[in-house]
Amino acid sequence: MSSVAFVDGLPHLAAHRRTLPSGLEVVLHPDSTVPQTAVSVWYRVGSSDERGDRTGFAHLFEHLFKTPASQLGGHHYEVLKRAGATDANASTGPDRTAYHEVVPSHQIELALWLEAGRMGYFAPHFDVDRLIAQQSVVRAERRQRYENTPYGADRFAVAQLLYPDGHPLRHLVIGLHDDIQAATFDDVLAFYRTWYVPANATLVVAGDLPPDVDALVDRYFGSFPASVRPPRRAPITVAPTTRREVITDPFATLVRIHRAWLGPHVNGEHEPELDVLTAAWGAIGTGGLWRTLVYEKQLAQRVSAWTINTRLGGEVHVAIDLRPGSDPAAVRAVLDEVCTQGIDQRSIDRMVTRREAGAIWGISGIARRASIVQRSMLYTDSPDNFATELARYRAVTPASIEAAIARWLAGPFVEVETIPGSQT
Repeated sequence: MSSVAFVDGLPHLAAHRRTLPSGLEVVLHPDSTVPQTAVSVWYRVGSSDERGDRTGFAHLFEHLFKTPASQLGGHHYEVLKRAGATDANASTGPDRTAYHEVVPSHQIELALWLEAGRMGYFAPHFDVDRLIAQQSVVRAERRQRYENTPYGADRFAVAQLLYPDGHPLRHLVIGLHDDIQAATFDDVLAFYRTWYVPANATLVVAGDLPPDVDALVDRYFGSFPASVRPPRRAPITVAPTTRREVITDPFATLVRIHRAWLGPHVNGEHEPELDVLTAAWGAIGTGGLWRTLVYEKQLAQRVSAWTINTRLGGEVHVAIDLRPGSDPAAVRAVLDEVCTQGIDQRSIDRMVTRREAGAIWGISGIARRASIVQRSMLYTDSPDNFATELARYRAVTPASIEAAIARWLAGPFVEVETIPGSQT
């Protein structure tokens, strides 16, 4: 059986799925054409699952969730590097926390052992000193990547305007300093025992798999006791209102106008339409916003547009970096006009082709395929939803774009104008 089969030009990833007695979902994606194996574990917990007074906790836990060097004979990533790993990382989002490593196929047991060790034996080796050290690391990361960088304040301001107090998407994944510092040893263990149970995780093993791969998975993960997937928050309805704010940023060099609307949740109605539309807005040379603001009126130096979609809701963004001396009111007038107009079939075809080409190119990597399977499992409870996602893009039309604009962009929005200068 081919690892990737194309039907009507759309890719289907080969997958064998089973559920262990512990509740752990296991998906195998075999591909003997590469001498590598990707081991990926996603936990169904992210920043949207945090307590209101513990923002940033899911990301903090990601930093903590490693077997200590004293147990491994070296740091987690050093052990993998010595084994020939070409990729190993972790990440946190609103909906999930992901861990993966790509190793030579003969080192599959090392990767399985590492992930099983974290899943089942984190608590006995955790101590307060590790918590204190990683709190400092995460707070330094917030300062470096969000606070002491151009337009970092813009990201926080937009989220604050889009969502009301108490909404789980109001704070970015990185969290607040006070909440990160307030995390306690007991908080960490309670989080682990609630969210990091096998029933709340999916293990994907992709690549060159040995004939006894099922037995290996059972060896390392089969002894975990039965567990129950914890309940998650339901989507919270937000009543949008138009709101504006002006902020100063000592690290910025250009005025930026950042406008955002609420959008559909992941796999929701009009998700592909809005992705296609925003890609078309900012396309260099052809995009409606780029052409008007950068080329014709020469009001801007950069035009960026994108969408964000999570299980609790979505967002549509456009950010314009103005040329020195440009009138912000003139830029807003262009936004008011262009962002309520549709696009023609030619523009749609161009953007859909780009998206599809990028997706097909991406599956050349085994780690990327493991991530695609994980995403499918997270949002559809099926390992093979990739082709369905791409088919939704092929179905986009000028009429469906206009419907998406009427539903999501014709109403209220929030806007942050960033002005370079001192905050004092």
